[in-house]
Amino acid sequence: MKLVGWVRFTWESKLLPGTSYIITEQYSIRRAAKQEKTQAWQVISSCFLLDTCWNDVVNDLLRRIHHDFDEKFSHREIDCLVITHGNRIIGASVVQPLPEVANHLLSGPCVSNEYRNRGFGALLLKESLLMVAKRGVPKVFGVTRSTSPAAKFVYRKFGGISESYELPMGDVALTP
Repeated sequence: MKLVGWVRFTWESKLLPGTSYIITEQYSIRRAAKQEKTQAWQVISSCFLLDTCWNDVVNDLLRRIHHDFDEKFSHREIDCLVITHGNRIIGASVVQPLPEVANHLLSGPCVSNEYRNRGFGALLLKESLLMVAKRGVPKVFGVTRSTSPAAKFVYRKFGGISESYELPMGDVALTP
C-alpha cells in the first residue's frame, strides 16, 4: 500500500463555538433528507474529482467514501449535512459520530466550485464538528491530504490542531 502525505486535525469538543451562525434567507443548512442522496453525492464526488491533490488516490477514495455515504443514508437519522441555495444542494458533509473512529469527518465539508470562498466550507465544518460533539465525542478528528484546500484554509478554524498522519490507502476515509 502506498503512503501519501496525510494530516489529521483534532478539535476539542468542549472548545467548539456555539451553534449560532449567519446565513441569508436564500441559503439553509440542515440534515439531508433521503431523497437528496443523489444530489449530495454529486457535490461530494465532484469536489474530490475536481481537486488535483486527490488524483493519485481518487478512485480508491471515492469507492470508500461512497460505501460510507450509502451506509449513512440507510438509517433514519442521516449523518449528512447539506447547504442548499433554494432547492439546489451546494454543499454536503458526512460524519461518523462514534468516539472510537480515527476520522469523524468522512467526507469533510464539500462545497460546489461556484459557491466556494464564501464561508460555506467553514460553516459546514463547524456544524459537522458540533454534530459529532453532541453525540458525546470528546475529541473530533478529521483526516485529509496535507495539500488539500481543507488542510490549507478550512480545518485550521475553530481550534483545529494538525499533526502528520500515516494512512495506507486501504484505510481511506478523507476530506477534500
